[in-house]
Amino acid sequence: MRPSACAKAVHCGETEAGLSGSVHLSVSENLNALLMTFLLLFGLMASTAFAFEGDTASGTVHIDVEAEPAELLSTYNLFRDAKRQIPNEGVIPYDLNTPHFADYAALHRFVWMPDGSSCEYGPEGEIEFPVGSVLVITMGYKTDFRNSDLGEHIVETRLWMRRSSGWIGAQYAWNDDTTEARLAVAGEKIDVSWTHTDGEPRHHTFRVPNRNQCIQCHEINEQLIPLGPIHARYLNRTYPYEQGERNQLEFWEQVGFLKGLPEQREDIPRMAVWDDPSTGDVDSRARAYLDMNCSSCHRKGGIGFTSGLDLRYDQREPVKFGVFKAPVAAGRGAGNGRFVIEPGHPDRSILLYRLKSTDPGVRMPVVGRSIAHDEGVALITQWIAEMDYPELVQRQREVDQRGSLNPPPRDVDANSPEESGER
Repeated sequence: MRPSACAKAVHCGETEAGLSGSVHLSVSENLNALLMTFLLLFGLMASTAFAFEGDTASGTVHIDVEAEPAELLSTYNLFRDAKRQIPNEGVIPYDLNTPHFADYAALHRFVWMPDGSSCEYGPEGEIEFPVGSVLVITMGYKTDFRNSDLGEHIVETRLWMRRSSGWIGAQYAWNDDTTEARLAVAGEKIDVSWTHTDGEPRHHTFRVPNRNQCIQCHEINEQLIPLGPIHARYLNRTYPYEQGERNQLEFWEQVGFLKGLPEQREDIPRMAVWDDPSTGDVDSRARAYLDMNCSSCHRKGGIGFTSGLDLRYDQREPVKFGVFKAPVAAGRGAGNGRFVIEPGHPDRSILLYRLKSTDPGVRMPVVGRSIAHDEGVALITQWIAEMDYPELVQRQREVDQRGSLNPPPRDVDANSPEESGER
């Protein structure tokens, strides 16, 4: 059974003008009856327009993934109420255990699939989406982070569409009153303001990425790949649906969006929630954070793998995820640090230096953020400070005593081709 959204409706009693009564009505009576009919119809139209203010038409989603992305997002009919992010029929919301950081924007995620199609659960917990499916992610800024009821400034909606040849992406920038979003191939800048969790006002220029920047983060082995929902471990969590709180994967199975889910639910991997200690220790939460925010580039097949750094969650060799790993090149991007991660010394670790930086030539990730994620930085700081690899520490001490086996890195600029390998 496919999901459906409840559409608003205006119910009105039928009105019958008294034109079929006496055939001997006077002209004046006829005019009065016609006037009453007009007034009733006008009132009905006005009340209907008021009831649907801010809504798009409910009903069928219209998406041809093989066609070029539409200029207007409304062409697809994804939302019944875009301002409140209420999806249309057949579009269901979901969330990730650990989402990516997008300059403090709130993230609203949805999925749609053509009738009769569904995802396949793979042997390693991968989720294979069918041709024709669409992933939707909308970004917005709550007026006050302490009170979600005060409204939200919706700024961008991104689509991931699964063609027969692979995934393609499209990004749409919303107008000020959230009545329409236009395709932003060249990107766009949108000024936003909000009250932060500490009660302080903040102002920021949100950047809708251009198409080339999307490729920068999402190209793996020369194929564009969406982050997160292609792995069951990110989806294995509960979600507050209208029907009640349910595990997302089980709900997808129930509505026909997913096949092959293991009968033994404990066999399904689950990613820690980066800011929820009840879901994992500091190590698992920090690795989840880096997996989501960094591993699309820093992995085999990613554009940053020339650095030799692999920040995927399931990479278990410490040196490969940065422990006592010397950078390929130095300069501003290294911040005078010797290693990507120096256990016990976050202040001397290049990884943390680049996560904290807002300098375009230094910061990591290079695309998708322009302000520091204070809470994420605090987690990675704690992770490195508490990191305990006594054998590796002792080995590095011995190396330092007899002279480093690694030659010192060349001093090059952070924006040079050599340094870009660290990205």
